[in-house]
Amino acid sequence: MTKHQPEAERRQQILDAARKLFVERGFLAARVEDVAERAGLSKGAVYFYFASKRALFDALAEEELARTSSFLVQAEAAPIPAGQKLMIMARQYLDYFSGLEDPPRFFLLMSEQAIRDDLIRDRVQAIHRRYVQGLANIIAQGVAEGAFRPVDPESLSTLLKGLIDGISGQAAAGIRPDVARLTAAGMDILLNGLLQPTHPRAPTS
Repeated sequence: MTKHQPEAERRQQILDAARKLFVERGFLAARVEDVAERAGLSKGAVYFYFASKRALFDALAEEELARTSSFLVQAEAAPIPAGQKLMIMARQYLDYFSGLEDPPRFFLLMSEQAIRDDLIRDRVQAIHRRYVQGLANIIAQGVAEGAFRPVDPESLSTLLKGLIDGISGQAAAGIRPDVARLTAAGMDILLNGLLQPTHPRAPTS
């Protein structure tokens, strides 16, 4: 066991071990003693930092939110046009998913666990709402700037969040995105539409 390790490093060591075990065995099957063994620590050392297995899971959920929402937070605050914000975010997320050594399987585990656990479901839904609202704010900015045609920002942001989730799920299954192609083609479709300019628009209701 590592001696005199800074508390922040020891805590992260435990979280890294817990994430791997939860993904490998599922939240219900993994035990605190298994986390301790994987981290190379005593069970008591794990309980010193985390009161329960659930506390471990919650800490990992917060870590996941902080890691993946950072792009959205930065884009919301940037003093640039909405179209540029969406382009930068798209590139950042695709770079993130394509470059991960450890695919984003923990978020899929959270979603799976949310089926049977009300508290985890609330957390997953809160993360979803935060993303949707942030994207809706950027879309509304684009409408106000006159760059985007009038749309329902929340509906479109929900659709975009679904695309992000889908690419995340593909990355977790080992299907890494082609960053250059998806950025170019995806943003072209998002900002310019699928129909030819001279083609009649399809009915929306």
